[in-house]
Amino acid sequence: MAVVESVVSPELVLVSPPELATRARAALPDYDQEYADWIVHVRDIFAEARVESARRHRVGALIFTTLGALNAAVSLLVLIVFR
Repeated sequence: MAVVESVVSPELVLVSPPELATRARAALPDYDQEYADWIVHVRDIFAEARVESARRHRVGALIFTTLGALNAAVSLLVLIVFR
């Protein structure tokens, strides 16, 4: 019985000889490292989104405050002029 030189599927590791199973496990990607890299990437994306959101909120607050002050000033001016 000839042993296949390349690993065909992970399920075959369960019924393969120990040498082939060891080679197959060694050929698996490092999922822990991939997950850690993905987490860093996702956290960077969320940090950038948080900065952008904070900037938009600051601009919105500035516009709201300016309009409120203008509204008060115009109302006071109208009262003074048309008294």
